[in-house]
Amino acid sequence: MNHLVCPMCGSEHIFADSGLITGKYKCNECGYVGSLIYEFNDKDYELFKKQVEKSKGREKFPE
Repeated sequence: MNHLVCPMCGSEHIFADSGLITGKYKCNECGYVGSLIYEFNDKDYELFKKQVEKSKGREKFPE
């Protein structure tokens, strides 16, 4: 399974804001709007979540 992820906060709560593939995405968690998003497979997504949690000093990643 692929995970589309916000590059600013790491949330999966993003949606196509305009233009779909060539357009912009918006994050419901942090408000990021832009054309850049990350896409990870399951294994890489778990590693990414751990890095984000560690860098922010949080105990839980936003679901």
